[in-house]
Amino acid sequence: MKILIVDDHALFRSGMVHLLQSLTPEPDVVESKSLSDAEVALRSIAGIDMVLLDLKLDDAVGVDSLLKLRKVAPETPIVVLSGEHDSDVILRCIDNGAMGFITKSATHDELLSAIRLIVAGGVYLPRNVTVMHNRPASERTDVALLASLSDRQREVLAYLLQGKPNKTISNNMDISQNTVKAHLSAIFRTLGARNRTEAVYFAARAGVPLE
Repeated sequence: MKILIVDDHALFRSGMVHLLQSLTPEPDVVESKSLSDAEVALRSIAGIDMVLLDLKLDDAVGVDSLLKLRKVAPETPIVVLSGEHDSDVILRCIDNGAMGFITKSATHDELLSAIRLIVAGGVYLPRNVTVMHNRPASERTDVALLASLSDRQREVLAYLLQGKPNKTISNNMDISQNTVKAHLSAIFRTLGARNRTEAVYFAARAGVPLE
């Protein structure tokens, strides 16, 4: 696995490189100190499997940096790793296709667990965000509700977590966009979600990879 770290603090990047060595197998880590460097790396270095992105860089601040990197590498999972704790910012990142949001106050174990979950196809959100958006307790657990989805619905939900639009899901699954919409409606109904974003929150809270 090859991971690109985008952060303008050299000391933090060094610490992250050391921490990531705890993963098995040990990843190949590429470092970028700015958004422009990251864009060059994504265009010139083959096989980058994940981006760990700080939202506050010398040449970019906020969710715009996430959007720019997604344009350069739309298929590469991007995980925001930031000192930001504002729930609105965190949720906006997920709305715009981030596969996770890890706060810099997270422990080493929490950070590694989050990365493992994302590598396995899940979405990670900080505890305060997932708790804040919990639905009322029901007799069926989140895991059971996910398990009740059909194989095709789980496939659609997996694409949903990657931020793929209906047209891309339609092309990848070789089904019509109307069929995609039908699957989405069934998913939302099963999970008790009103839209795509709430479905992502649900999957993140359940912590169950869909691939």
